Amino acid sequence: MKKIQLMKKGSLLLLGALSVWSCETARPKTPPTYGGAASEGLYEKGGSGVLPFLIQATSSDDTYGFTANNPVRVGGGREAGVRNQQRYLNALLGPRGEPINYEHEGNCCAFKIGDGGIDNEGQLDVYSITWKGQKQPLKLYLNMYEEGPLAAPVGLSAAR
Repeated sequence: MKKIQLMKKGSLLLLGALSVWSCETARPKTPPTYGGAASEGLYEKGGSGVLPFLIQATSSDDTYGFTANNPVRVGGGREAGVRNQQRYLNALLGPRGEPINYEHEGNCCAFKIGDGGIDNEGQLDVYSITWKGQKQPLKLYLNMYEEGPLAAPVGLSAAR
């Protein structure tokens, strides 16, 4: 009788360990970030502790990011959109590599998203961008509901 109870306890412990192990392996992977030795010091340059995206291009379109009709499409939706906005903004630098500061000014410009379900409206986020020596803040429009190629807007650079 004791042997059967011990076997049941052992089986339960094994099943418990397996269920914990299977939960651990089912976690989603973190999207790639700048990372590695190249990212040292970038936390201090950005407005938060979120690792920046790796941005390797500068847009040639004067409206990219500066108008509601051509926002930066960082993607991520309601789950990861705010983090993706921070990752994008943390990758930007001033025109001569100066660290930037950014502040969320608000939302604007409602638009339809998804397949027309109950929660089918999104809005763009508007950020004010400044750096030392800049006379007037820039306004950047970010879209967290759609993904697109990421680049630094005209007049800014990226922490490469």
